[in-house]
Amino acid sequence: MAYEFRLSKIMAIKSNEKDELLSQYNQSLQQFETAGEKLYKKLKEKETLIEQHTGKMKQGLSILEITSFQQFLTSAERVIERLQQEVMFARQQMNLKKLKLEEKNIEVKKYEKLKKRDYDSYITAEKQLEAKQMDELSLQQYMLHRN
Repeated sequence: MAYEFRLSKIMAIKSNEKDELLSQYNQSLQQFETAGEKLYKKLKEKETLIEQHTGKMKQGLSILEITSFQQFLTSAERVIERLQQEVMFARQQMNLKKLKLEEKNIEVKKYEKLKKRDYDSYITAEKQLEAKQMDELSLQQYMLHRN
């Protein structure tokens, strides 16, 4: 008699759910990294612009250039603030997906342990059955030779 785990279908479903959550987590991780890179680039761009502006200030600038720089700086700060919010949201989503994945992982491991215990129990029962059959065979042979 071949071994079959009675909860194998449920275990397969849970494993598929775990794989789906892993895919979702990887996707949210990618979104977080993308948002972080955008934010980093914008901050680097702002820093470079400030350095350039500081250098130009030493040489002298017109009021129009100073006003234009201030408007650009204000605009960049708004974009940076929006990107920071995107990064925070992406981080929250990523952490949420990670928690769900960890929970599902634990659930799948529980089914794997159940399967192992069930299989060990099956093997023990099979060995006991085999030993019982061997005892019966030995008894029958003894009885045949005795007569």
